[in-house]
Amino acid sequence: MGSSTKKKKEKKKDFQKPKLKVGKAKAKASNFTDTSFRSKALVLQQQLAENAPNPTERFKHNLSLTASRTDSQRRDALSYLASQLSTNPPTNPIGTPTLLQKLLPMMSDSSGPVRGQLLKLLRNLPADEIRPHVEKIMLYIRGTMTNISQEVKDDGLNYMDWLLDVAGEDVVSNAGCWVKPLRDFMSVLGWTVKAAPTTTTAKSGWTSAPRTTFGAKKYGQSFPRQMLVLSKFLEMGFKPGTPTPWAPNDWANNVGSVPRTADPFGYLGLFKPPRDEDGEIYRNREDRQDIFQKRFRGAVEDGVEMAKKEGGTAGRAAATLDQVLRDGMGDYEGISRLDDDEHLWDGYIV
Repeated sequence: MGSSTKKKKEKKKDFQKPKLKVGKAKAKASNFTDTSFRSKALVLQQQLAENAPNPTERFKHNLSLTASRTDSQRRDALSYLASQLSTNPPTNPIGTPTLLQKLLPMMSDSSGPVRGQLLKLLRNLPADEIRPHVEKIMLYIRGTMTNISQEVKDDGLNYMDWLLDVAGEDVVSNAGCWVKPLRDFMSVLGWTVKAAPTTTTAKSGWTSAPRTTFGAKKYGQSFPRQMLVLSKFLEMGFKPGTPTPWAPNDWANNVGSVPRTADPFGYLGLFKPPRDEDGEIYRNREDRQDIFQKRFRGAVEDGVEMAKKEGGTAGRAAATLDQVLRDGMGDYEGISRLDDDEHLWDGYIV
């Protein structure tokens, strides 16, 4: 009797529902394992592995990731490259020319964080390695400044500001880097400029008009920012050259010395197609003053007067631009230069 009763109680116990009391935790199972502990360990992923990629391969790998379709991946890749360039000494195993060739098309990237990270990376590049590539960089900056997106245009101004800080004198003295950027500034600001003189006259019923900006005044700080960057550009172009003392032996020394400027004989156009007025090289201040007076001064002065009437941030930026014009063009004498055969034989009987 005792054994059978005991077996019945054990069977019945398996199907009994335990009565839970308020305030008491549920009973732990017999096979419960405590996993609440924390172990202190140093996790090494690939630092000590024999097949870990070297810094050069990792740099190239992240450079290849800049062409990724994911915005965050492009941004993180640029962040890694910028961190490598900011070290002392900087790590750049592929060289600045190759790096610029890969990164310059990203200036007009559709993602704002990517463009901002690219600007941080460019600021870490040495100025001496930027100067030989100013003409190529300006092509991408001009494309960014005239982009249809206002946000991309604003970042284009940041790129222009960076390049003027790094290689301002090289910017204004390179081929096509004086008149063409000025045209882009006029287009972005919506200021009317004189058309370049042409040999043929259009006979159609259309009239030439400048491209207007897509809401320059509508975008708050964009309009004043454009005038401030234009002021910096003109200030660099109108900057007087530093006179160097001349010694009798300098002539002989310069004959056998290597020119220090990039493309020193580019103005001759020996190995390139002939340039027009927009793509010409204006190496000295007087040449830049002359072309600015002939094509842009009237439009800039009219635009400055209109901006002053608006007041506020735009008025202050216009006052800065007006001061730059006074300082840069105050000593302009208006000497006409003989760039062609026009009036060359006036007064002579041929």
